[in-house]
Amino acid sequence: MTERALTAILVDDEPLALEGLRLRLEKIPQVKVIGEASDGDQAIQLCQKLNPDVMFLDLQLPGLNGIEVVQALQSDVLPMVVFVSAYGEYALDAFELNAIDYVLKPANLGRLQKTVDRIIERHSPQNKHSEKFRLLKALGEASGIEITELEDWLKTDQPLPTKYNQELVIKNEDLEKVFLATKDIRWIDAAGDYMCIHTNQETHIVRITMKKLEEQLDPKMFARIHKSTLVNVNCIKSIKPLRNSECILDLGGDVQLKASRNYSANIKKIVESKEL
Repeated sequence: MTERALTAILVDDEPLALEGLRLRLEKIPQVKVIGEASDGDQAIQLCQKLNPDVMFLDLQLPGLNGIEVVQALQSDVLPMVVFVSAYGEYALDAFELNAIDYVLKPANLGRLQKTVDRIIERHSPQNKHSEKFRLLKALGEASGIEITELEDWLKTDQPLPTKYNQELVIKNEDLEKVFLATKDIRWIDAAGDYMCIHTNQETHIVRITMKKLEEQLDPKMFARIHKSTLVNVNCIKSIKPLRNSECILDLGGDVQLKASRNYSANIKKIVESKEL
């Protein structure tokens, strides 16, 4: 595979996106585009007819979506799959299908070149069964982080990257932008259309919905204990059970939060994660 160009088909229902992807890939000599499709059924037919090395596949398609296309293909005609999408939240599902990469739109030339280089490296005979590749694949599936990002991380001494925000950008009373580390947040509660974000030093008031804020935070660190309250599980000092599966969480410093019974499963997970 390394001695010839990779044959590729492109699948996207947006003509401009399809053309842009083709024009960029045409600048990469290791790839030869041999077919294009605009829906899932056409993609399956092209794979069966052309047997390409790789398929650059959009997730949002009329009829069968990208994931359903991969599930429908037989193993003997299944090419390597690179999902190309405007939405990052489907990455974990994609890697569970053994996707080679997950590229966010719009994909620039440098990002596509990196994807192609790693396809060639990973699928050369001496590398496709390497311990490094298998470990990165497993880590990517567990974390939802792109394998390409994990490979870049290996070259640094930085902490493991995460798809969740490590900092929130908040405007203070002087309308200055403040970078607040998520690890410093003790709990968050709703006040009408605003969120109160509490740290040891102060409380920040932010106009944002609970759902949107929760999506930015690592669920392993922040647990919903009430429809209007999130708590940093690392800040919990003790848990006092009450009747009806409710409980009181002590965060220290005279801060006690009541967890409703509707979220008792979340509290159980917190307890289990801290038990010896």
